[in-house]
Amino acid sequence: MKQLKEIKNYLVFHNGTIECHPENVGIAINDGKIDVKDAASLQIIYLIDQEGKYCFDLKIKGQLELIETYDFKVPASLVKNIEVLQNSNILRYNDNQSSVNGTVEVTENVSVERDSNVRCAYVELSDSSIEMNVNYALNGSNANSTVRLASLAKGQEKKHMTFSLTHFAPHTTGIMDNYGVVKDASNLVIDGIGTIKQGNHQSSSHQTNKIIVFDEKCNAKANPYLYIDEYDVKASHGASVGKIDEDHLYYLQSRGLSKKDAMHLVTYGYFIPVMEFIDNADLREMFNETLKEKVGI
Repeated sequence: MKQLKEIKNYLVFHNGTIECHPENVGIAINDGKIDVKDAASLQIIYLIDQEGKYCFDLKIKGQLELIETYDFKVPASLVKNIEVLQNSNILRYNDNQSSVNGTVEVTENVSVERDSNVRCAYVELSDSSIEMNVNYALNGSNANSTVRLASLAKGQEKKHMTFSLTHFAPHTTGIMDNYGVVKDASNLVIDGIGTIKQGNHQSSSHQTNKIIVFDEKCNAKANPYLYIDEYDVKASHGASVGKIDEDHLYYLQSRGLSKKDAMHLVTYGYFIPVMEFIDNADLREMFNETLKEKVGI
């Protein structure tokens, strides 16, 4: 993925080494850790072409639009630790563009401090198998996180996506909406976990997990979990795994589409809520074009 023109700051994390654009503003690197303060926007490319285990640390203060892209060339493991400091507002777009004959492992730990807000769209349309664990810790009062996932599994791919939102403070909100499409002989598991610890009253934890299945040989599971240790809270979860609506396909075919094209169009429409979640118009268009390419429109 090339540097986006409208993004002010640009970094490449290449096999554990940080390559920093010389014109970056509001970006400091100390002992391999990145501090971001009022940088407005930042694009990070995670380029991994050597097998190994890598760690990336990022601390954010202020307003930031953060665009992240995974570009794994080989099977490898990446652990990311992101700290969102008090009174920060973060918009994130997280995209996997890897193409690997093997499994990519990504663990992301995000801590959100008091009076901070994080919104993130996760786009998993890669041509790779992946084990992804995303953990949000709402550590301060009025900390909020909203995440939305689009995951497409096809061919022989195996994808296991785990998203966890844990409330460690009162008056916190965690929302996740996960959408998956499974085709061919692939396997997709989405685990959504919401946890409210004791004493964290007037908090809210909500999640939905939806997967649509196209073919008989593929496998899909949507597992919602709620662990609530407090009474004065709001919490809900939902999950559904189902086959494509034959009536919907029939209607599209009656309009002149082949069954294959109709299935592609249904896949595209299924991910529209994730596209609408992306606030940046250029990123929304990039997701739109990638989705069209992957589903064959």
